[in-house]
Amino acid sequence: MKQVLPYIQIGFHNDEHVIVVVGDYELADFIEDFLGDDCDLPYDYRTTVERPGGEIVTLHFPASALLQEIEGGLTKLSLDEVDRIYRLNN
Repeated sequence: MKQVLPYIQIGFHNDEHVIVVVGDYELADFIEDFLGDDCDLPYDYRTTVERPGGEIVTLHFPASALLQEIEGGLTKLSLDEVDRIYRLNN
């Protein structure tokens, strides 16, 4: 897994498809909307794991999605915006 932004990692799930792991539910919603609407990179499904104070959300992308495209989309985000959204719940 590679840390691309604070609270956001990208990598592969079982070497099969790209996943983005987000350390907050609200931030994950923002990332979903941004990648899907602004970058035309919709995810297939999401999984969650409870943690003290919230959830860790994993977005699973289709096998056809390229890690470089998703990572490129994520790097367009402002660090200040990511941090602001994360701090809404944390």
